[in-house]
Amino acid sequence: MSDMILFDLDGTLTDSGPGITRCVQYALASFGIEEPDLEKLNCYVGPPLLESFMNFAGLGCEEAQQAITKYRERYETEGIFENEVYEGIPEVLAYLKEQGKTLAVASSKPEKYVEQILEHFEIRKYFTVVTGSEMNETRTDKGEVIAETLRRLGAEDSRSDVVMVGDRSYDVIGARENGLLCVGVSYGYGGREELEAAGAAKVCDTPEELKLLAEDPKEEKKRRDRIKKMKPERIPWLTRGESGTGIFAPKEKKAENIKEKRTAKTEPKTEEIVIPIQRKLWRLLKPLLTYELFLIGATVLLALILMTFTTGGYLEERMHATSVLASAIGSLAAIPILWKQYKKDEGMFPKPEKRWSAAEAAACILLVMTFGHLLNTVMNVTGFTRIFSGYQDMASKIYEGQNPLLLILSVGVLSAAAEEIVFRGMIYRRAKDFWGTGWGIAASCLLFGAYHGNVTQFVYAAIVSVLLILIYERCGTLLAPILAHMAENIWGLYRSQFISWMTEKAPAGAWMFIFFEAVICVGTFWYLFLTPVNKKSPASKVVG
Repeated sequence: MSDMILFDLDGTLTDSGPGITRCVQYALASFGIEEPDLEKLNCYVGPPLLESFMNFAGLGCEEAQQAITKYRERYETEGIFENEVYEGIPEVLAYLKEQGKTLAVASSKPEKYVEQILEHFEIRKYFTVVTGSEMNETRTDKGEVIAETLRRLGAEDSRSDVVMVGDRSYDVIGARENGLLCVGVSYGYGGREELEAAGAAKVCDTPEELKLLAEDPKEEKKRRDRIKKMKPERIPWLTRGESGTGIFAPKEKKAENIKEKRTAKTEPKTEEIVIPIQRKLWRLLKPLLTYELFLIGATVLLALILMTFTTGGYLEERMHATSVLASAIGSLAAIPILWKQYKKDEGMFPKPEKRWSAAEAAACILLVMTFGHLLNTVMNVTGFTRIFSGYQDMASKIYEGQNPLLLILSVGVLSAAAEEIVFRGMIYRRAKDFWGTGWGIAASCLLFGAYHGNVTQFVYAAIVSVLLILIYERCGTLLAPILAHMAENIWGLYRSQFISWMTEKAPAGAWMFIFFEAVICVGTFWYLFLTPVNKKSPASKVVG
């Protein structure tokens, strides 16, 4: 079939599950996560460890790095050889070499360990090249490992002569990224369904079937064509009676036995792994605490500067005057850190369907701007803002006399972007992952409201937060609520002056404008969420 064959290691050449799962169990225990059932940890066999600890145990990046250190603490002394070569693999490798094939290993396991395992089981001699990840957790992505293997083989310009063999969807995807076909093996840890869904060219149920990799595709096609032309009575050895006899029966029986052994080792549902509630709460609050730390740090820095250069009793006034600047500095410093945390979450959640166009962007912006003003109007008309007047008093102290461009930059752009990364990009998605969509919405809305520090803004922010989440889910990109939030904040800074100006010109003008806003609000909501072309099916619960 191909002149060069790349093999995955875990689940393809060796049954490494016992060693890996025991080391994962050991590492998780150091974080207070107890999982006595090793079968539930089979999902860790195959993918890169950093990604697995984040995806399946809900650890942050730094914690996942610590988990890897604990994992290797046991793996280097015990786990590495809690392993065995699948029955028939040495014979298959020998056969493929005899047929003139160049063999290589491409594994996400550190290369140092791959070499040790192959030498231990005396199959290193069959491979021309052995490639793995680095010990510092670089080159763990399967596509990167395969690309490096091709480079070492000098096969970058002859990819049609190379095939990948693996047991997980990661192997199929990595092969496809490098322009290779992938043959899957269902006796490993992924199973036939996972491999076929990922796009495997063929799935073998036993190691013996891998000998087909040595076949000449042209000769194989001729043989199959000859068989098709033969009459059924001339090939009785292909028939199967009720007793299951026939030339293929022994192979099928062997495959069936292996499948039965591996049934319990298919990838489990990740919610079966128990994550302590305190760790979930920490994951939920960490982005908000990070952002608050930057805001407090910027405020303290400006306070120290003012204390140095300000005399008399004007420090409080100066603090109010520079609060917008402190917010801008804090948000600007926090956004890169928050964005990095958000991007680390990307691999933990399935990417939603993207349907994001200029018309939809405009609709999102208009919807939040008009809804925000209508909600504000209702709160004013009902007297709610007069009952809880703390926000008006605070706003007049902070915003009056500020440079308009600084206000737009701080409140309209930087704060809006940082808040969306925190409350929709991380808090909502993480809470949704742990407890479902309803609790995800509740956590994001309540924390977003509480973050503002007063009753009026608590109610306003919590309600608007629901709309921003709907937009996020609808558009499938964080850019949608970010732009909508920016537009609403900028419009909120100056809409009262605009309404006052309209009232002076024409007393009924303000109410006509509100009616016009209501029409736009209903229309954009209908366009985004209720028209058949724009409806989206509810997002499924993500895996974390």
